[in-house]
Amino acid sequence: MVSVMRDYRHGQQPQRPAATLKEKPKAAPRTAPVKAAAKAHKPLPWKLYGKFLAGGLSISILAWGGWSGWQWLQQPSLMPINTLTITGSSPKIPLAEINTVLKPYAARGFLWANPEQIRHSLDALPWVADAEVRRVWPDRLTVNIKPYTPVARWLGGAGQMVDAQGKVFSVPPAQVPNGLPNLAGPADSGSQLLAQLAKFNSIVAPLGLKVVSLQEDQRGGWRCILNNQVRLLLGSEDVIPALKRWVAIAPQVKEYLVAGATMDLRYTNGFAVAMPSATTVNSQ
Repeated sequence: MVSVMRDYRHGQQPQRPAATLKEKPKAAPRTAPVKAAAKAHKPLPWKLYGKFLAGGLSISILAWGGWSGWQWLQQPSLMPINTLTITGSSPKIPLAEINTVLKPYAARGFLWANPEQIRHSLDALPWVADAEVRRVWPDRLTVNIKPYTPVARWLGGAGQMVDAQGKVFSVPPAQVPNGLPNLAGPADSGSQLLAQLAKFNSIVAPLGLKVVSLQEDQRGGWRCILNNQVRLLLGSEDVIPALKRWVAIAPQVKEYLVAGATMDLRYTNGFAVAMPSATTVNSQ
């Protein structure tokens, strides 16, 4: 009490004693743990599902409609073939055979009768060189048959012949006409043999003869048989000059121009004759 009063008298504030202990920091107030917010529940996209469903149904309906339309178009009764025009039939190509080929194609109707398929089927008939097939709107099918015209018989097989273009074709052997010259040679040489046949015939024509059989062997050698049954061996070189020389001499050796005689023209200045009795005579 005495010391306090003394300080007041001197106009000074009483001093606080120095603190000797640190005050503990105040702990932060505890807060209750915060729970994680619950995951929000999204609604199902029913509109999107509806669009997918509607799209799938539309595609299915279109596919079914397309299939049904396709089936409907394939009905022969939709556009039947009411008129069938055929030209070029002959005793060798009977109309009944042509109709047999056309019947299944015509039954398909106008839209599905394929002209190219019909043409290939007709070409397979004997004696048919080519066929033209056309559809004429709205219900007509026209067929024009082009037959083969044989000019020679091809000795490569039974029933084979050659047309004017040198093409080999086949028919039943019983249908091969008589009186055709015979040709034989390498494959695909029909045109060459026809050309040579025409040359030989023009050379021997002054003798009143013609070639009834002509052959080219694998080595290019030529031989022929005339209509008097005389055989000529011509070789592979200087064939035309040799034949012309023989034609010039033939009137002088008529006694040798007998059926079965063979004349070898492969000589430069003459020819050899083999008679049917196997007697050989050299002529210069």
